[in-house]
Amino acid sequence: EELESIGFQWSLVESHQKQYSWDEGLRELQSYKSKHGHCNVSTTSGKLGYWVRNQRYLHKLLKEGKSSSHMCDEYVQKLESMGFQWSDP
Repeated sequence: EELESIGFQWSLVESHQKQYSWDEGLRELQSYKSKHGHCNVSTTSGKLGYWVRNQRYLHKLLKEGKSSSHMCDEYVQKLESMGFQWSDP
């Protein structure tokens, strides 16, 4: 009760909802590329940087054969067609 009285959240759902959906992240990345000419977003660059870092992590899991419902061949193809780099630039 004391934690709740100061606004402590027991669930990550609310903070997770503030993150991009995959399609929103892709649109933001496309916008970034249009403006900057590349997809090398700094991983410390707000929500888009977090999204990019997460895509790299999920791709690594996929390559290691670890199941991930958040990364699939379709997403890999879309990102690679834009020139996305899987390792930090």
